Amino acid sequence: MAMPSGLGDLPWAAADHNPGLRLRRHLRAAVLGLGGLALVAIVGLGFVPIGGAVIGSGQVGAESRVKRIAHPIGGTVAQILVTNGDHVSQGQPLVRLDNAVWGTERAMTSLTVSQLLAQRARLDAERLGLPRVRFPSELTGSTDPLAQTAMRNEARLFVIRQNEMTEQRGQLQARIVQSDRQIASMRAQIAALHKEQRLIAPELKGVKDLWDRGLVTIGRLNQLERTAVEMEGQIASLEAQIAQASARITETRQQMLSLAETRRAEAGTQFAAIGNAINEQRMRHVNADEADRRSLIRAPYAGIVDKLTLTATDDVVRPAETIMEIVPDRDRLTVEAAISPTDIDQVRAGQQVHIRFSAFNSRTTPEIAGRVEFVAAERTTQSDTHQSFYEVRIRIDPSEIKRHPEMVLKPGMPAEVFIRTGHRAMITYLTKPLADQMSRAFKDN
Repeated sequence: MAMPSGLGDLPWAAADHNPGLRLRRHLRAAVLGLGGLALVAIVGLGFVPIGGAVIGSGQVGAESRVKRIAHPIGGTVAQILVTNGDHVSQGQPLVRLDNAVWGTERAMTSLTVSQLLAQRARLDAERLGLPRVRFPSELTGSTDPLAQTAMRNEARLFVIRQNEMTEQRGQLQARIVQSDRQIASMRAQIAALHKEQRLIAPELKGVKDLWDRGLVTIGRLNQLERTAVEMEGQIASLEAQIAQASARITETRQQMLSLAETRRAEAGTQFAAIGNAINEQRMRHVNADEADRRSLIRAPYAGIVDKLTLTATDDVVRPAETIMEIVPDRDRLTVEAAISPTDIDQVRAGQQVHIRFSAFNSRTTPEIAGRVEFVAAERTTQSDTHQSFYEVRIRIDPSEIKRHPEMVLKPGMPAEVFIRTGHRAMITYLTKPLADQMSRAFKDN
């Protein structure tokens, strides 16, 4: 076997003198180098951590939500004080309802309560036997003319009733005095008859002695005896009349005592019954006052009037019917987002969120930071589209709003949210769909 005689006879030595072979060798080395670099780059990028996020859509809202204005009992519109788009402050009147009925009811119940309070004070004075009426401070401290009139009327009635009772007692006392005088007169008559009996007794004895001796006739004796018997009858009759007069005096005195007791008992009964009437009238007054106060519908807080349904006066407002909405403008803003049920397991309260508002120019408006504040426990299904989602409320960081004063957020603006879920290697994003598909394929098999 022949050996090469020199280095120029070797194959690689020949290639060095061949430009085509040398070029191919350099290209091959370059391709292998680039391939290696690409492989290293792909492997390196596969393990580079990438921030993950759950994407959802929603809209800007207020923490207290839009307030629907309604009236609990309804009524007829007397005056409309605002229009759509008006900015109202808290407590500002919005609509005035006709309050003629409730105003009249309120005035009548107020009058009735004042009258009942004054009447109860008068009955209390009669019940306790007081010399004058002691009215409560609710009436004495009131500047209402109705209360003053009620006190004057009851005080006058108290004096009239006192005078009536005094007059009745005077009549009964006069009856007692008259009976006492009659008794004194009859006792005087009895005394005179007893004296006459004492005077006629010796004469009757003398006539009996003369009749026994036959010196007088029987007629003279009988006359004197009849006179004595008549005197005894008169005395007995007068004593019976005295007993009757004494009984009348006792009865009259009992009437005087029962007169005051009966008046106190009647006053006590009416005093107890009037308490229930006062409570009932107070309740009616409170209801009428509340209805009268509610006839002026006020804004619960500051905001913008929207969706006003009233067009003219005399419109009828039904109970609990929404007549307008107040969109709060100074409430804490939130984003109410809808998250797919397949991603809800990655969402929890406290997670950081990046919010993008499609109403603004995406090139000039940065994303706003926020934080998950609430995650619904159950999913919601829309009745029209039958799509299911979980409601998530995201609080917008107030400092972010201050840093971007050019962004004026209003409730109802659309928003896109990116809820950060942590970092994952890029290779997992590439292999997870394939792994999931293979897992389902093996389970199917």
